Amino acid sequence: MTVLKKMVSKNKLRFEQDGFSLDLAYITPRIIAMGFPSEGMEGSYRNHADDVYRFFETRHSDRYLIFNLCSERTYDHSRFNGRVEHYPFDDHNPPQFEMMRPFCFSAQRWLAQSEHNIIAVHCKAGKGRTGVMIVAYLLHCGTCSTAEEAMKFYGQARTRDGKGVTIRSQRRRVGGVYELQ
Repeated sequence: MTVLKKMVSKNKLRFEQDGFSLDLAYITPRIIAMGFPSEGMEGSYRNHADDVYRFFETRHSDRYLIFNLCSERTYDHSRFNGRVEHYPFDDHNPPQFEMMRPFCFSAQRWLAQSEHNIIAVHCKAGKGRTGVMIVAYLLHCGTCSTAEEAMKFYGQARTRDGKGVTIRSQRRRVGGVYELQ
């Protein structure tokens, strides 16, 4: 099963500790990028929702907020104790400008509530759309000062080859929102 999950993860880093094998990476100690928490047959080759729930309850109990970016799917938020926000946009597309700042402010509010709080961001595969929004947040909170720096930071933390946000329109959107201020 792990071999199949690794194949599906492709170039993305996996969290393989403490009995977990998840398509999930810490971008910073408080920001996680991950693949969609799946069920049924899909859960056998992607992150299974039960394993994701166990991960958060074990490592970050009552201290996590999940952001689902998928427009094509969702799940019952009560599965994660209601700690899920939905900012949907289509795969291989940039988010609407009007969505990015509210996402960043929500993440900022949650993280400011406690130094122990973390956020987890996912789309389907947990790379492109997830990267756009995490990169936007890295710029928003001042961790990085340019879109290029933030994309490189994200790519190195999320992938084995440094290629995180690769879709041109997504890359342009981040610079358009945060570097033209």
